[in-house]
Amino acid sequence: MKKIKNIIVLYPSFERGGATANLINFVNACDKKKIKIYLITNITRKDQKKLFNNSIKIIKIDDRSNTNSFRRFYTSIFSSLKLIKLLKSIETKNSLVFSFQSHILPILITKLFGRKIIFRNSEDIIGATKYAENKLTAYLIFFLKLLFYNFSDGIITNSTKSKESLDKIIMKKKTKLIFNPYLKKIDKNKKIKKRKYILSVGRLCKQKNQKIIIKAFSIFTQKYPNYKLILIGHGPDKKILINFCKKLNIKRNIIFKGWIKNPKNYYLNSKVLIFPSLYEGLPNTLIDAINYNLPCISSRCSGAEDILTKKFGIFTPHDDPKFLAKKIEFVIKNYRNVNLNVLRIKKKLNRFLIQSQTSKYLSYCEDVLK
Repeated sequence: MKKIKNIIVLYPSFERGGATANLINFVNACDKKKIKIYLITNITRKDQKKLFNNSIKIIKIDDRSNTNSFRRFYTSIFSSLKLIKLLKSIETKNSLVFSFQSHILPILITKLFGRKIIFRNSEDIIGATKYAENKLTAYLIFFLKLLFYNFSDGIITNSTKSKESLDKIIMKKKTKLIFNPYLKKIDKNKKIKKRKYILSVGRLCKQKNQKIIIKAFSIFTQKYPNYKLILIGHGPDKKILINFCKKLNIKRNIIFKGWIKNPKNYYLNSKVLIFPSLYEGLPNTLIDAINYNLPCISSRCSGAEDILTKKFGIFTPHDDPKFLAKKIEFVIKNYRNVNLNVLRIKKKLNRFLIQSQTSKYLSYCEDVLK
C-alpha cells in the first residue's frame, strides 16, 4: 500500500453547514498526520486563521460574484484554473486530488494530468433530484454526475441510503461508505431540566421541510399550548415560514433564532428535535442531538437510520403533520423510556469520531493510489 504524501483538497465554495465542518475536521486531522494539504477554496483570511492549522497551504479563490446563484459556478471555474497550476508544480508520486464538492471539471483536469481523483458525495443523489426546486437544473446535474462520476477513481459517500443511490448509477463498484469525521468527543452531560421547547435546526429551505414542523406544532399546541417551537437556521424560506405561522395563528409560540454558531444550549434545554428532511447525506444535526441526549423524531431521509438506528429511532413520514404531531405527543408522554433509547443510540456515536473516520478516509485514499 502506498503511503500518501500530498492531498489537493477542492472546496471552492466555503459555506456554513455540516459539509464544511467535516472538511475542517478532515483537513486538520490530515495535517496532524504530517500529510501535506493544499486546500483550494474561497475562504476569507479571518476564517482561514481561525479554522485551519497554519501549516496547511491555502490556495485562495477571489470571490468576485455578487449573487449566490452565480457564486458556485464562478468558484468552480476558477478553482479548476488553480488546480491546473498546482498540478504542474506537485510531483505525481503518492499524491491525489480530493474533491469535497461535486464539481465536474476536476475529473477532466486530473485525467489530462494523469492524476487520481476521489470525490466525496454528501447527499442522496436520487432524493436530491426528486425533491429539487429547479427540476431542469437538478436533472442536468444528475445527468452530468451519471456521466462523469464513472471516470473518477473513487467516491466516498456518508450514508447507507446515499451509497445505494450511487450504486444505481456508477458502473464500476467504486463507492465507499465512510461516515462523517464530525465528532471531537462523546459528550458526558449531566442531567439538565428540560424546558418546554420543540427544536428544529437546519437551513430554512424546501429540503429541510420546516412547513411540516410548523403544521404539526400547530396541532400539538391545541393540547399543549405552553410549548415553544424554536427554529435555528437561516435561508431563503424565512419570510414564507413567518407568514405561514401568522396564517396558522401560532406566531407567538414560534421563535426564529437565525443562524447560531454553537447551538449546544438549545440541544441541552429542548425536549425533542424534529427533523423531517426530504433528503440528506448524513445529517450532523441528528448526531449533535443524540450527543447532547436530545430525543429526535426524523423522516427516513438518508443517514437518519444510520445515526438513530432502525431499532431505537423514532421516524415519521415527511408529509403527514398529524402523524408527526402524535409522535411529538408520544415522546412527551413517554419521556423516560424515550431517553433510555437515546442513551442506547449514543453508545454507537463513536462511528462519527474525527480520528477514526479520518483514518478510514486515508486508508481508502491509499487503496486508490495502488
